[in-house]
Amino acid sequence: MIKAYINIEKKHEKVISCLNSYDLDSVNLDKILSQSEVSLVCTSFSLYGKTKKNLSDIESASKPIPELIVANKDEFKQSMELIKNPKIEVISSDSNEEEVVARFQSLLGDSSSEKIEFNDLIINLKTYEAKIENQLLDLTFMEYELLKFFVENQDTVWSREELLEKVWGYDYFGGARTVDVHVRRLRSKLGENRSDWIKTVHSVGYKFN
Repeated sequence: MIKAYINIEKKHEKVISCLNSYDLDSVNLDKILSQSEVSLVCTSFSLYGKTKKNLSDIESASKPIPELIVANKDEFKQSMELIKNPKIEVISSDSNEEEVVARFQSLLGDSSSEKIEFNDLIINLKTYEAKIENQLLDLTFMEYELLKFFVENQDTVWSREELLEKVWGYDYFGGARTVDVHVRRLRSKLGENRSDWIKTVHSVGYKFN
């Protein structure tokens, strides 16, 4: 399922109808807590400023959400700067289904080829989702990033300081306790039968296998 924030004018709704073959789930921003819960933005160019404002509380500047922007013919000149962004596709409101799907795929790619797996866990790198036995895990963005890092770096013992540097990317406020809290939450969300995937190495840190 591809979770999309959709904010378009009624006259542009046929663009969304072109994506009927995809399992799009229109999200309600009032219920969204983190960017990991939104895989795509589809907005009319005329509503672009409002859309970005609506997303401002959850969108990361370093990892923007892919955007499909629908523009009228007269709006294309105004969108030239946006087109330079690889995370943005601007499409005409008169586009046919083939072009809409092509632009959509260029943003998200073939998600089936962008997955990493461990036992019955599947992590989708395009949609920022993790599933166990096809059940979606309710992860925050940093919980997702930590789990992905563990799966990609199995059997290596990582200190809390190394995890802060590798996953958070800087000396995060809260220090080592932040790592412990996220590991505890991850174990809980993985469930009792899988919580031991993340092993505590006493006096050192954690490893995953």
